[in-house]
Amino acid sequence: MKKARILVILAAIILTASSVAGALLTQYGLDGRYQAGSESRPSALPEPAGHPLKGSDFTTVQERMVIYNGYLLIETGDLAGTVEKIRTLAERYGGYVAGTSRSTFGNQATAEISIRIPQDKFHTSIREIETYGKVLDERTTSEDVTEHYIDLKARLKNLQTLEKNLVELLARAETVDEILKVEQELGRVRGEIDSLQGQINYIERNVTMSLITVSLREPTPPFTPPGMDWGETFEIALRGFFAVIRGLIVLVVSLLPIMFLVGVPAYFIARRWRVKKQIKE
Repeated sequence: MKKARILVILAAIILTASSVAGALLTQYGLDGRYQAGSESRPSALPEPAGHPLKGSDFTTVQERMVIYNGYLLIETGDLAGTVEKIRTLAERYGGYVAGTSRSTFGNQATAEISIRIPQDKFHTSIREIETYGKVLDERTTSEDVTEHYIDLKARLKNLQTLEKNLVELLARAETVDEILKVEQELGRVRGEIDSLQGQINYIERNVTMSLITVSLREPTPPFTPPGMDWGETFEIALRGFFAVIRGLIVLVVSLLPIMFLVGVPAYFIARRWRVKKQIKE
């Protein structure tokens, strides 16, 4: 009886422990994390795959420095009107015309216009220009210059710090030699600063305002055979015939003196030779 009581007590203890463990596992994960719905969910848990970017990630994407360029070759029967449409498009989107040109090759006229468009209107502008005529060629490029831009900015910041230190050093210089050396180094540093600032400004302008170049040309005119004027053709043929006859007459008359001077002696020499040959025989 005593052993039976001990077994019953042990069984009760095991059942109680199992119930407590089950309750704990229901509230906590196997790795000690809270289940969804718990108010104390740790913030370090990873976001599920496919979760949209937010916070600093979204800012990083927005700050990418990308230069967009586009080129289109369009066939249109109204060059002047199409150039004006593209000019109006650039002004409407807050851009401007960078350059225009017109030329003619044979019977075909061509034109070219380059415009600068805000980057966020680049693709919209390309799609609109495509409707201005028959697109024969189209190319768009994008160049990510973020790393180069960041490198330039870092180098500029370092040089500006160096410039500041050199200015302070120049103020403390006492001898002429020290002043000249510091000023020489300061001039070199300022030259590099100007160069880097120019590159940074160039990148910022090209990123902010995308370039679109549009070449325009008229349709190739269809081949039309030249007209035939039979009366004029016959007249030209007769003139050519008489011109040939006249040339032959002039040639014969011109050669008569030479033929006489050469032919007559040759005739008598040949006749004399035949006579001598007959006598010998």
